[in-house]
Amino acid sequence: MEKKNKKKLSGKFWVLLSLICIIMLIIVVASFIIFNKKNNEVIEEKKSGGAVSLKYSSNVSGLSIIDSPKVADTIAMTDLTDGKYFDFSVNVDFDSADSIDYEISILKDSKNSTISDNDIRIYLEKEDNGTYKKQFGPEKYTPLASKSSLGSKKGSMLIAKESKTKAGVDNYRLRMWLADTSLMEMGNYSVTVEVVGKAK
Repeated sequence: MEKKNKKKLSGKFWVLLSLICIIMLIIVVASFIIFNKKNNEVIEEKKSGGAVSLKYSSNVSGLSIIDSPKVADTIAMTDLTDGKYFDFSVNVDFDSADSIDYEISILKDSKNSTISDNDIRIYLEKEDNGTYKKQFGPEKYTPLASKSSLGSKKGSMLIAKESKTKAGVDNYRLRMWLADTSLMEMGNYSVTVEVVGKAK
């Protein structure tokens, strides 16, 4: 009798263990699929009066420079080498609002940044009639001491603020580089781009 009970128990145990393994495998596979199919449009702020969304063409939401050498501002501001700039757009849609304010900020990834905030240069351009023109910088990374009135995070850096009265898309180009005044010869720096908005 004991042997029969052990066989029954052993059989039930293995069936239960197999089911748990299958469920775990399904969860892992589903999570992997969802992560890899992540949409490149990130809705940061949505109100009843309108919406502001951040769009980017790559599978990353920011800019990283790896082993970047020192470079003069005048050269870096026009360098179109792949990997040295990040293009993105802010899409504003209206519903019942009269206007929508939005802010663009960047948030430093401290784990992957070896360049000091004083030695990095942040530069933002905005497209105007097909040409990118200076919008901000070049400036060192200066984090917010507290959350902004629109909602940009404490520790992030504000690089643009706009007020819109019509729906449309604003195209931007972000650049970063190691200042030629730095004592470092090269380094890494990573930021993510975020947008927050408020309908009025």
